[in-house]
Amino acid sequence: MQEAGSRPIPESAPRASESHDWVDTIEIDRIRDAAAQITVLVADDHPGFRRALETALGRAPGLRLVGAACNGEEALRLSAQLRPQVVVMDLAMPGISGVEATRRLMAGRQPPAVVALSGSRELMRDAIAAGASSTLLKEADLTELLASIRVAARPR
Repeated sequence: MQEAGSRPIPESAPRASESHDWVDTIEIDRIRDAAAQITVLVADDHPGFRRALETALGRAPGLRLVGAACNGEEALRLSAQLRPQVVVMDLAMPGISGVEATRRLMAGRQPPAVVALSGSRELMRDAIAAGASSTLLKEADLTELLASIRVAARPR
């Protein structure tokens, strides 16, 4: 007999003896969903802009922010450690510039795609020459940035 307000259990639903399989299926789905996300590292020396990027990318569907760097040297270190699919790279940073960091990333065995951000068209040309997948002005709309990240993450 069925209790009031309860619903019948579909034949396809896991039974108590199969519950571990169901839990495993949920875990597999969760892992698959996480794997389907594009992993992104942000590198920008301006704290306010970097935090804004972190917030925007952290909330974007299909993207997973894995780290943030405040200069080119840290971008190289974190990229080697975290292995993101895409690095959103400010080009004008002190020390190792974003252009040089891009060049060094591209020299690696399995480089991430680089989406370069700058206010300088000259630096944007240099970034493309260094191997960046795309360049955008820092004033670009967020939807443009998200689209560039998604395109850059596609298998090359």
